[in-house]
Amino acid sequence: MTLISRFRNEKRSDSLAALPEEDSTGFLETRVFPVGILLLVGLTLALGAGILIAQGNLALLVPLALLVPAALLLIREPLVAIMVWLVVFPFYLEEGSSIAHLMYWVMHRALIPAALLSVILADWLGIRKRAAVRFGFAEYAMLVFLVYAAANIFLLNPAPSRMLIRLYDRTLVPFAIYWLIRLIGPTAADLKRLIPAAVFVVLVQGAIGLLAWFAPHVLPAQWLGLTGERTVGTFGNPAVYTCTLVFLALLILHYALETPARTVRIALLSVVGYAFFSVFFSFSRGSWLGGLLVLAGLLLLYPRLTVRLAAILFAVVYVLSNTLLSAEIAFAVDRLNDEQTAQGRVIGNVASLRMVEARPWFGWGYGNYDLYDERFKMRVGEIAVQDGGTSHNTPLTIMAELGLLGYFLYLLPALWWLVHTLRVRPRMPRRGLLGWPLLGMLWLVVLFHFTVTNFMDMFRFHAFGITVWWLVLGFIGSLVYRYKNLDRLETKRRQLIG
Repeated sequence: MTLISRFRNEKRSDSLAALPEEDSTGFLETRVFPVGILLLVGLTLALGAGILIAQGNLALLVPLALLVPAALLLIREPLVAIMVWLVVFPFYLEEGSSIAHLMYWVMHRALIPAALLSVILADWLGIRKRAAVRFGFAEYAMLVFLVYAAANIFLLNPAPSRMLIRLYDRTLVPFAIYWLIRLIGPTAADLKRLIPAAVFVVLVQGAIGLLAWFAPHVLPAQWLGLTGERTVGTFGNPAVYTCTLVFLALLILHYALETPARTVRIALLSVVGYAFFSVFFSFSRGSWLGGLLVLAGLLLLYPRLTVRLAAILFAVVYVLSNTLLSAEIAFAVDRLNDEQTAQGRVIGNVASLRMVEARPWFGWGYGNYDLYDERFKMRVGEIAVQDGGTSHNTPLTIMAELGLLGYFLYLLPALWWLVHTLRVRPRMPRRGLLGWPLLGMLWLVVLFHFTVTNFMDMFRFHAFGITVWWLVLGFIGSLVYRYKNLDRLETKRRQLIG
């Protein structure tokens, strides 16, 4: 009998042993309580419908009527929430209309927390079929960070209510998507279901990025803010754009290398090449550096394939630089030699370091960076002080606002899973959708994200990009937990045998 079979038998035995005796109390717990919950939900919806009708808000009856089927779908397939978030939400990141504001509420503030609550409720009612997941040190560190950040806001921020909303958008929701992934414990089948959504996002966002340069008149004005300077798709920022593309491209690459269908593999590898070309076409030097680091990492995982893909990509860029994209490639060369933006970052980074030096442990307060950074700016060599601007370095921003303690708490889950990745790595299979290559690629996404965010401030301005970081960490944590759990069961089995 294999270890996994024994694990299933042990789980089945444990589950049977944990069932209550068939008395009146057990009946109430297993039958009446879920029915009571459903009746309470039904009465709440009926009351809400009555209020809407009385107020004349008939248009809101449709989304209210969809709440129940949506909740049932999230309970049955919670991964759908993440797929919808990845596919739909990027089109509404740039606020410019009441619809965009409404979709921000639905797609970001409501969808992911609702999916998390549905999974928790399903576990509570005992209707979820997957094995239970135990949270540990990494998740507790996240809760400590939330408490610490909230306390920091109340003690140091002049407008705590507004900053608490920002904390919800840029920290609690990203944490929720991490917790959701951890509770789901994605399987190989879940990964397969993500691939079509990943391909769609890469193709559509890459196409929008190209259209912004060559046919901007066909795109809405809110997607054209950086046209002629950077490529951002619908994300409004090149770092968020490239972080999302790299994450999805590496998922597609991993699946392509595991699929037996040669035609599908070639098609998916073409999508991966298209994604990396889009990263190059972002004209973001931080993304270029991150892309090179990812290629170096892929060279370790798949040396022959990476050399071939890189050669094809460089050949395409070379041909286009002499034909269709000659002006754009010349612009890319100018970007490499542009010192003005780099000088502004030097001044900003020095100011951030001086802020950290002045208040190293607890910082200047969540959301207070722009209130204090000007007084810490100073001339650096021949670079004169430049007024205005903001931080261009995510780690330094967190340290300046929340101190070294806050940054350590924020980074602790990633460090925790990195240590345990090194521990489970020797026992992970070299092949398979949930094998070591997937974990290696996910860490390459983390490396890319960390590199890029050292050139911009993701923490304060881009909720989508922050959420991608925690989404990737959620996948890493789930994968590592899977093999840690097998090790724990093997130890338990040996103890029982002994």
